[in-house]
Amino acid sequence: MNRLTDKAVILLLCGIALISFESYFLPVIAFLAVIGLSAINQSFSDSRVSLATEIIGGALCFAAPQFLCVSPVFFYDFFSSKRRWLALVIPVSAIIYHDKLTDMQLILLITSTLVAFMLWRATTRLEEAEKNLIAVRDNSEEMNILLSEKNKQLCENQDYEINLATMNERNRIAREIHDNVGHMLTRSILQLGALIIINKDEAINEHLVSLKDTLDNAMTSIRSSVHNLHDTSIDLRLAVNEAVKPLEDNYRTEIECDFSENMPKNIRMCFIGIIKECVSNVIKHSSGDKISVVIREHPAFYQLSFNDNGKCSGTISDTGIGLSNMRERASSVGGIINFTSSEKGFKVFVSVPKNSSTKEI
Repeated sequence: MNRLTDKAVILLLCGIALISFESYFLPVIAFLAVIGLSAINQSFSDSRVSLATEIIGGALCFAAPQFLCVSPVFFYDFFSSKRRWLALVIPVSAIIYHDKLTDMQLILLITSTLVAFMLWRATTRLEEAEKNLIAVRDNSEEMNILLSEKNKQLCENQDYEINLATMNERNRIAREIHDNVGHMLTRSILQLGALIIINKDEAINEHLVSLKDTLDNAMTSIRSSVHNLHDTSIDLRLAVNEAVKPLEDNYRTEIECDFSENMPKNIRMCFIGIIKECVSNVIKHSSGDKISVVIREHPAFYQLSFNDNGKCSGTISDTGIGLSNMRERASSVGGIINFTSSEKGFKVFVSVPKNSSTKEI
């Protein structure tokens, strides 16, 4: 749009030079010719069509002085297309036709040529500035996207660290209760039991038995609380990483976990047990160099996939102890498990519905 405005200004100056001719036939032809050629050049810039229009425009400058008067438009196109050597036709034709132009026309020719050069230079700088501005804007948007993703990742990592710290604290509390309160209660129960045996007073014995029952109930409650604290503090992602750690020296490991923290503890324990069994089978039988573990949560079920790209060095019996253990674990949470052996390796696939039994493993 800027270049069209520039050409309109240059054409206005050229038109003033054309109206001073006595005949209007050639000036009109020259005016229409320069408009047509310039429009074609603008539409097909940086192409053979553009080169052809510029050569035709340069040749027309030698056809008649009227075409020389509109040559500043061609001059603008020559510089815009970077074929500036074509601009030499203007001074050459001006030398040829200088005696056929009035002083006013020569002044207008020189002025419009200078204006064309100044407008071309200003527009070129403006376009370069716009390109730089667009590049800066794109880089800024890209940087903002990268920063946003980085910030999201940092927030996720922070949430993970907080969750991990919470789980570690739960484990610590469970150990403290088990090691201190649990042991003291156990000792108290044993001492009370011994006291009941050696006591001969029936009236006191009844109260001692009641106290022992109370301590037994307290011990059961604490034991249940400790187990719940320990089970809910199991980080499945961390457990998977720990389970495949023995393979890291000889295998490329890929782990993908996509599930919420609401996965039931019995399903988490089931997946951890199956993964450990798979790792053991890989160490014993696999000849591959890559394993992948994928755990995903879907709206209605959980999935575990363990892939080993190595062809088994020996036949893995479907009735083997390891595979039977994995079947029992999957069955205990109401899930199904499939084993697939092919040229591409060995695959274990587990699917557990969310409404399956919550029976403990």
